[in-house]
Parts: sequence; C-alpha cells; structure tokens
Amino acid sequence: MKNLARIIVASGARAVSRNSGRARQSALCCSALGAHPLKGSGAMIRSLSTSPWTRANGSVDNDLSHTLSEEIKYEAAQAAEEGEPEFIQAFSNKTGFKVKTEAGKNIVVLTKQFGNESITVTFDVQEILNVDDPIADISVYRENDQGDTTKEAEKRADDAPEDFPIHFTATFAKPNAPVFYMELESSEGEIGVDHMRFMPDEATATGTDMASEWTRGQAYCGPIFGQLSDDLKENIDAFLSERNIDTALTLFMQDYIEFKEQGEYLTWLQKFKGFIDA
Repeated sequence: MKNLARIIVASGARAVSRNSGRARQSALCCSALGAHPLKGSGAMIRSLSTSPWTRANGSVDNDLSHTLSEEIKYEAAQAAEEGEPEFIQAFSNKTGFKVKTEAGKNIVVLTKQFGNESITVTFDVQEILNVDDPIADISVYRENDQGDTTKEAEKRADDAPEDFPIHFTATFAKPNAPVFYMELESSEGEIGVDHMRFMPDEATATGTDMASEWTRGQAYCGPIFGQLSDDLKENIDAFLSERNIDTALTLFMQDYIEFKEQGEYLTWLQKFKGFIDA
C-alpha cells in the first residue's frame, strides 16, 4: 500500500511535467467551442464541434494500470502466503462469538447466545483511520511557478501502532424485556462506556435504517458512567466481562479490522484497475 501511494503521486508528477494533464486537455476541448450568431439576432450561442483532441483515456492511464497490476500481484501474493488467519477461529471457539460481515462493507457483526440473552457486537473497519499518521514513506510534490513539479519533502512514519481506539456497540436482548444498548470505546486494551440506552426491541437497537438510528438518537443516553457509584461501575464492568466484552475482544477487533481492511484494499485495487482499463 505504501508503494502505491508513492508511485501514484509520482505518476501524477510525470503527468504535470508533460503538460498533458486533465486541466490542459479541458482547455484544448474548450478551445474547440466556436461562437456562432443566431440568425436575425445579435445573440451568440456556443456549440460543440467534433475535435481531434478527444481522447479515449488519460495520458497516465497506462502507467496507472501498470502500477495497479504490480500492487495487485503483491497484495494477492501476501494474502495467499498468509492464508486464513487462525486468530478468527480461536476467538470464536473461546468466546462463542460468530463473525458476520459482507465483502465490500465496513461493518462487522459478532453474535452469540448467553443464557436467554442474544448479544450483538458491532464495529466498523474504518476505525483503523483513528490511527495517527498511518501512511509511511510518502513523497510530497509541488508544482513551482514555472510549471515544473519538484519533490518538496519526503514524509516517513513508523509502522502503524498495534493499538488504536475503536468505537463499537454491544446489544443485549432478552424475551419480554427492553433491549440494553451500549455505546463503548476501546483504547489500549481498556473498555470505556460512552452511553447506555434502552430500546423497545432488538430490531431498533441493531437496525441501520434511518428510523432505527433516529429512535436510538432520541432515547435517553443514560447517566455519565464515571459519576456512578463505585459498586455500580464495578458490577457493570463485571457484567461485560462475563459476556466476553473485555480486553480479548478489543485485541480481536484490532486484528480483524487490519485483516479485513487488507482484503477490501485488494478488492478496491482490482475494481480500480477494471475502471482504468475499461
């Protein structure tokens, strides 16, 4: 992924230095617009004319397609070498959570039964964006007054940290009872409580439609967790821990987010190349 960011920027630099980028192409197309008077009036209209300047694709498309091909080969080889990670099955065996997600979607859902409770944990792959400065080795270019593109600086960062904050929800549903809906945040292996709401039913608690989201937003968000008595805070923590909402879960979410993001990245590369080559 590092190489793609650097090479794509460099490809953009080559396009500017050739003075054949999209802005110049647009200017050439505009110059083919002629002004013609309407008969019997002083009004002017502009008409499109067929022009030999029309291109089937951009001047850097071949370079971009080649770069994408190389990146796809690299990522596919990495995925084949690593195979299906063992941590997913190990986590499922230990906690009873089943992992549900869809290709091309950011949302990951974990479900399990705990006695007469149905537990649902939901988190978003895009939480990885919470990492500070995750992209390493990016060359920064700037066009100078003469139209030349020069390398202004090179930015390097350490590998993305293993830990990053994750906002997630946990839903606890029982028959003939309101649904307990918690908004949580993990950071450095610890879980913090943001809000504790009660929903009328499980569909409202876990739904992604606008009506469900609106209902959740209107519901009383519960007391500030830090202002609760120590006994109540400790018992809520124990309630979560007994249901495997704990440090092991936070580590699993981090690992799974990184795993799924890499898979989605490979799919994105393939779609990008398909678009460029079309």
